[in-house]
Amino acid sequence: MLGGRLLLLTGLVLTVGPSTLASGQAGRAPAERAHNGRAPRALASLINTRALPAPVLRAYARKLHWTAIAGRTAYDLSSTVAGARTISRVRGTTATPPAVPGRKVSYRVRAVNSSGRWSNRVAITYRGVREPLPKEEPPPKEEPPPKEEPPPKEEPPPKEEPRPEESAGRPKFRLDAATYFDQFATLQFAPWVKAKISMIKGYPTFSDIFLSLFGLPVIGYHDPATDGQAPLGPAGIEAFLAEVRRDMSAGYAGVFVDDANWSAGFNPSPGPRAALANLLVRIRAAAPRAVIEMNSQYHDIWPLIKANDPDVSRALEVVNLVTKEFGVGPTAGINTAQDYSELFQFIDTLHAKGIHVVMTGDHNSNNVPTMEYNVATYLLANDGADFVNGTEQTPRDWWKGFDVDLGNAVTARERSPSGVWSRAFARGMVYVVEPGAATQTIKLPKPMHSAEWGTVESLRLSPGQGAVLVG
Repeated sequence: MLGGRLLLLTGLVLTVGPSTLASGQAGRAPAERAHNGRAPRALASLINTRALPAPVLRAYARKLHWTAIAGRTAYDLSSTVAGARTISRVRGTTATPPAVPGRKVSYRVRAVNSSGRWSNRVAITYRGVREPLPKEEPPPKEEPPPKEEPPPKEEPPPKEEPRPEESAGRPKFRLDAATYFDQFATLQFAPWVKAKISMIKGYPTFSDIFLSLFGLPVIGYHDPATDGQAPLGPAGIEAFLAEVRRDMSAGYAGVFVDDANWSAGFNPSPGPRAALANLLVRIRAAAPRAVIEMNSQYHDIWPLIKANDPDVSRALEVVNLVTKEFGVGPTAGINTAQDYSELFQFIDTLHAKGIHVVMTGDHNSNNVPTMEYNVATYLLANDGADFVNGTEQTPRDWWKGFDVDLGNAVTARERSPSGVWSRAFARGMVYVVEPGAATQTIKLPKPMHSAEWGTVESLRLSPGQGAVLVG
C-alpha cells in the first residue's frame, strides 16, 4: 500500500522519510551503526568499491522486470505516488507491486548496496476500482441452473471455427492473461472466453486453473533474461527446461519465451546469442509438440534474419510464433514508410518458414485508433494462422473491433503510389495509410461499417492510421 502506509512485498520493508533520506540512515540495522559510528569491516570493504551499475527496469502489464546486477540477489524497489515515496526490499529480478486503484505509480530499483545506482524510472497507471465486480461473484453459484446455459448455446459460431481459422479476415485473439485477468478465472466467464479467445498466454502456476476451466491452448510465460537464468549457461538452460517440463506435464500447450533479444542495445537479454539459440533448441527437444512463442524485438531480429545469422537461423528452425511486441503502436518505433514496408517483408519471411506472428497491443497507447491501426495491419499480413491481441482486454472491457469477420481474402496486400495499403476480403476491406504519407481521403464503393468509424461512405485517414470495414 502507498500513501502513508507500508508497501508489502517479499522480504524486508523499509519506510523512507525526508529525514532519513537526508541523513543516509535509511535501512541500516543497529549493528551497522555500532563501533563509534564506523561500519563493520565487511561493510567498509564494500564502501570503498566502485559504485554498482544501475539495473535496466521495464514494466510488462503490472509486473516489473529488471536486469540482474552481478553478485546481487536483493534489490531496493522505490515506489512513488502523489509525492509519497516508499522503499521495499525484494529478492530476485521481478516484482508485482500491489495495485493502487486510480493512481499513477512511479518505480525505480537498485541493487542493495550503499553505492548502488538507481535504475531508469517506469510508471504504471492503475485503473480505478470497478464496484460491480465483487457483486458478480454470486453468479457462479447460480450456474447450476440452466439460465446460465444460453451463452454456451451461443457457441454455434465457435462450431464454425474450422472455416474462420482458415480465414485471413477473422482475427485470432491471443489473450495475455496477466494478473488483471485473475478475477475472470471463474466458470461464469468461461463461455465468453471460449467465444472470444483462440489461445491464452498464462503465468504459471496461477494459470494452471485455465487449463480445465476454459479448455483452450495455454502457453506458459517464462523469461530467461530476468528470472535468474541469465547469462545463460548449462545450469540456467536446465533450470528453464525444468519449468517448461513442469508446465507441459500440467497440460500446457507450450511456452512463451520473453526477452529473447539477440543484440547489444536490446535489453534485457539472456545472452549470449549462441546460448539463447541453444535454449530454444533444447526446449524443442524436450517438448517436441510444444508451441514455442519467442518474443524478439523486430528491429533486433530482422537485420539478423537478413544477414543469415547462424544462431537466429537455429532458433527459427524450432519456434512456432514470433511476437511483434507493441504491434505498430507508437512504442514500436515504426515511423517511416520504409520501416512499415519492411515489417511486411519480415512477416512474409517468417510465413515462408512456417512461423506465424503475434501482433500485440501497445500498453503505452491503449486506445481505439491504435488498436484499429494494429488490427488493420495484422489483417493486411494475416495468412489465417497469425494472432493479434490488445492490452488488458476483458469481458468488461472488450473492444468490438476484435470481433470482426471479413471472411476469406480475395486479393493480396496492395500499396498505392500515395502510400495507401489495402486488401479486399469477401465481406469487407482494410485500409492503412503508411507512416510519413500525406493524409488521404478514401471514397468507398458502398456504405461500410467500422467498429471505430461507424457506417461511412468515405474515410479521411492520417498517416499511421487504419480502418477495418465490413460490407
